[in-house]
Order: sequence, then structure tokens, then C-alpha cells
Amino acid sequence: MINDDMPNQDVQRGRRRSHSATKLIQKAALELAYEQGISYATVERIAARSGVAKTTIYRRWPNSTAIVMAGFLDDITPLIAYKKNTTVVESMIDSMQRFLKALEGPRGKLLRHLMGAAQHDADLMEIFSSQWIEPRRQQGKATLAKAVETGELAADTDINVLLDLLYGAVYYRLTVSFTPLTPEFVEQSARIVFKGAGFNAKK
Repeated sequence: MINDDMPNQDVQRGRRRSHSATKLIQKAALELAYEQGISYATVERIAARSGVAKTTIYRRWPNSTAIVMAGFLDDITPLIAYKKNTTVVESMIDSMQRFLKALEGPRGKLLRHLMGAAQHDADLMEIFSSQWIEPRRQQGKATLAKAVETGELAADTDINVLLDLLYGAVYYRLTVSFTPLTPEFVEQSARIVFKGAGFNAKK
């Protein structure tokens, strides 16, 4: 069983072991959560499946749900990176479609559960905000800011409000109305928002 409390004189080896332990812990937590829900992914089960000591686990995360959150974010983040496209509209639609695709299957259900749990746990809320919301928001703001620079969007465009409108509709269907979240809906809602924002397709 991996235990980082054991003495280690080789710093580089220790770093590799630490990174490996993190991956093992997150992988085990995510598997357990997908199998039978967040409550099933207890620290005891995570330790047993990952082979990492509970002392090591508790030193890195406050609770088991935080581990599931970290594993989920590590898993999904590479799938939803922003990519530059022909226009800001196409770039944002592509990003939103990637987000939608990544949430197919059990990921969407797990995200809803994690968002719900974060409402009552300050530690989870901090992880969700700093590792999910803020990084994604900064990427989106950079994409929209570039569009303002090139003239695709007006100079006085409030990119914070624009982002809220674009993703607000997605999160509403994901967590409130539970109505179908389809590629067609994502594209149509985005184009309506950009039309209202005065998108200049000639630029």
C-alpha cells in the first residue's frame, strides 16, 4: 500500500510516487462514484481500491466527495478545451458542443450531483469554483475579448454578461428543467445570443 509518510531520500522518486498516488486515488474515486453514486465512494473504499493509505488520502482532500470532484475535473477538462474557429460564434459553439459531448452518459449525472453537493460544502464549492468555473470562464473571456479586438463584437460588449447568457441556458437545462440538452439547442441558443449582441459576421 502506498503511504507518503514513509521516509524517502530520493526527491524525484518521491514526486513521481506522489503523482502516481494522486492518479490512483482519483481514478478509484471516480470508478466508485460511477458504479453506485457519490455516497458509495467512501474514503475506505477509495483506499481499498487504489491501494493508497487513508492517511495519505486525508492529507490531500477534506472528504471523499472532494476526491470525486477532483477526479471528475481531471477527467473532463482535456475534453472541453477551447479551440479557435473561423468566427467567435463558431468557436463558442464548438466549445459548447464539446462540453455537451463530454457530458454524455454518466458524466452529466455525476456533474449534477457534484454541483448539488457543492451547495452545502464550502470546500467543494472552492474546488468547483477554482478548478472548474474560473478556468473555463477565463478561456471564454479570452475568446470573446479577441472578438472585440477584431471587431466581430462591439467595443462596449460586456463579455461577462455574454458568457452568462451563453452557458446559462446550458446549465439551466442541465440542472433545473432537465429538458433535452441537444446539439441543436446549443447552436440555436448561441446564435440567438450573438445576434442580440450585434455579432458582425463580415469581420
